[in-house]
Order: sequence, then structure tokens, then C-alpha cells
Amino acid sequence: MPKMPDFPEITAPKIGDGFYTPEIPYFPNQKSVNKNQEQSETTSLPAATISDSTSTTELLSNYLNTSNMLTASDITSLSNAGSFSDLTSLYNIGNLTGQNNTSTTILLQQILTSLEDLKKNQNTTVANNSAVSNNTTAQNKPSVLRFKINGYDIKDSLTTVYFSNREHDGSFLLTADRRYVADKKVRTETFYLLFKTQETSGSMITYEVSPSIVQDNKNENSFIYKLASQKNLTATKTGNLVILKTNSKDCTTDLLLDLNE
Repeated sequence: MPKMPDFPEITAPKIGDGFYTPEIPYFPNQKSVNKNQEQSETTSLPAATISDSTSTTELLSNYLNTSNMLTASDITSLSNAGSFSDLTSLYNIGNLTGQNNTSTTILLQQILTSLEDLKKNQNTTVANNSAVSNNTTAQNKPSVLRFKINGYDIKDSLTTVYFSNREHDGSFLLTADRRYVADKKVRTETFYLLFKTQETSGSMITYEVSPSIVQDNKNENSFIYKLASQKNLTATKTGNLVILKTNSKDCTTDLLLDLNE
């Protein structure tokens, strides 16, 4: 009888080895999807539902206070503490307005690296409920009016939202913490969107948008991960409103911001 061929050994993924924390910043690349290795994201879990479970609340609280991830809560606390005033102060290559030849991705990387250094050096406390409240509910603050990806409402899953002060040319950084459910487990992630002004025409501004994301557990099937994997993102601003839309096979995005200027 002929000898049966040897098959490669497949090692099952380990559970409970701690949170997945990619390097800051983390820019996912577009690539083919292996559905057998991904976690399917379901509809967002409302905060009220999460608070009903003591164990889940304790898990999230412990995660947010011990993780090295740079969250929107971290950045909000740094801003409220006066650790930085604007985006220009977060890198050493000159004025943001004059960096037309510098990749927006590189600028975002430098900004996030500087913020991470500030967090480490100053031991900033992440939990700051009053700061979160002031940033997300004050009428004179920028806000997310609509955020849908592939038909799902992302806005309801955002727990902390931070807008930087606008630069002289209108550029700004949006970052937010998010909580959602995948494979019946609560997951968290933080995304960053750098809106860099490319063209101004009257009251309209065209932005080049650079995305990045960090996750507690790598999940390429996350809606935000799909958005962060898109290339050549652009947005437009008319009056106070900023619109970012994508319409690709894997990611259809409808993001509407009110800058309340």
C-alpha cells in the first residue's frame, strides 16, 4: 500500500493570553480575508446592557486602566491637563499647514507617537468622566452626527469621542473609543482619523484623511478595521459640516461631523 502523505499540523489559537496591542500607530493593510480566522462583529452592544453585567464592567474597567493602548480617554485627559495645545505641538517638523509634501499617514504617526510619549511620561489617568462628558455633550463642542458602516450604526457604540482644536488651515484630529460585540464577547478598540486640509475654495475645504486603529483583540472583521484599511480617503467641509463617505466592496461608510465653529 502507498504511504499516506503527511499533513501540516495546525495549532489552535490560544485563549486568554492577554489583549492584542499592535504598535502605535497601527495601520492595517488591505489584504484577502480569511473568514475562518476572523471574529464576526454583530450589532453594537449598548452601554446600558453592558452595565447590567458586573463581570463585564470590571473587565472593561481593568482593561482601560492597565492597557498601554492610547485611547480617546487618554488624549482627552492629556488635553484637559494642558499637556498639548494643538497638533503642531505634537511633532517637530514645523507647521502642519506647510506640510503639503509630507504624507498624512506620517503626520498621524508622529502625532500619535508624541501622544503616547506624553501618556507614558506623565502617567495620565485614563478614567475622567467629567472630561468625557464635557467633550461629548457640550453644545459648543464638535460632535458626530451620523456614523454608519455597511448599514450598521457605529455612533451608538462610541464611548468617548475627542476632537482636537482646528489648525489655522482647518486640519484636525478625531479619535474615539468604541465598544462592540464579536462572537458573543465584548470588544474594545480606538480609532484615529487625521483630517488634513488639501484645498480650500470659498467656504468649502477638502481633506485628505488618514486612519489608524488599535484593538484589544485583533479583529479584521471589525467595521472600523475595514474603514481603517481603506486607501485614499477624502472628506469635504461645507460650513460646520464635514462629510466622509466610502463605497467599496467591503466598506460603505457614511460619516457626518458637526465642528460647531
